Amino acid sequence: MGNIILSNGVKLNDICFGTGVSHTYDMTSMKDKCLYWTRNALKNKKRFKKDYHLSEVIDAAMKNNCNMFDTSRAYGGSEYVLGKTLKKYKRSDYIIITKVSNYDQYKGNIRPAIEKSLSELGTDYIDLYLLHWPVRDRYIESWKQLEKFLEEGICKSIGVCNCNIHHLKEIEANCNIAPMVNQFECHPLFTQNELREYCSSEKIQVMAYTSTGRMDERLFKTALTDIAKKHNKTVTQVILRWHQQIGNIPIVSSSNVKHMIENTMLNDFYLSDHEIAEIEKININSRLRYDPDNCDFTKL
Repeated sequence: MGNIILSNGVKLNDICFGTGVSHTYDMTSMKDKCLYWTRNALKNKKRFKKDYHLSEVIDAAMKNNCNMFDTSRAYGGSEYVLGKTLKKYKRSDYIIITKVSNYDQYKGNIRPAIEKSLSELGTDYIDLYLLHWPVRDRYIESWKQLEKFLEEGICKSIGVCNCNIHHLKEIEANCNIAPMVNQFECHPLFTQNELREYCSSEKIQVMAYTSTGRMDERLFKTALTDIAKKHNKTVTQVILRWHQQIGNIPIVSSSNVKHMIENTMLNDFYLSDHEIAEIEKININSRLRYDPDNCDFTKL
């Protein structure tokens, strides 16, 4: 644990498991999106089967040296499932990343939001606390709240998600502390070279979500297949290793324990400079998720 060092000295891992959205909540409104499930959820195996899988995969991750977890207030009951599952482990043995939802930014509920997250996760501090999206006319004031949490020790480090260069520059111009992490979409079809280079120049660690490009069929028509065959690895493993070698922390998600374990088996092979270059050539600037400069934050 702890081979990535942030600008403030906090250590993170070079791979992260993303919990994704717990299905046990109502998506009919923005308010409902942020409501957590009832406490009897884990007592009903049939209805909440997916959340049992999530708990099993979290355990598998812990047992296979993937002990950094990414979740959010906007992911339904995922904070609660994560906290309940990790309760059996020492707090020093894992790293928790969670996020401020857009709903809480709009309502100005940043402190109640982090207090709720702490309660759901069953912890008294968060290793990395992020703004989920740069909500227009909100994210600067929201960031200033995160600065206070850092000063108070509630968070060990703070960062942002889905910020483009102009968002980062605005934060740097109006706040006292620069983001330590920027989490955004990045994969071989969408390498985000300019944004990654800017983050590197500002000592902002990149975390990549949608890190394997949702295994888009176009990926299998590229050099990735030959590279995977050469190393006797899967295309997914090659992509994750590519992220690590270019300095990204990839976020991986799986509801399958076998696949989760496969995702952690990355340290027994190394991509050559030529192979890295071949993967970089795959880029076609194909964004698969939302564009932070052209999206409706009330629906995210």
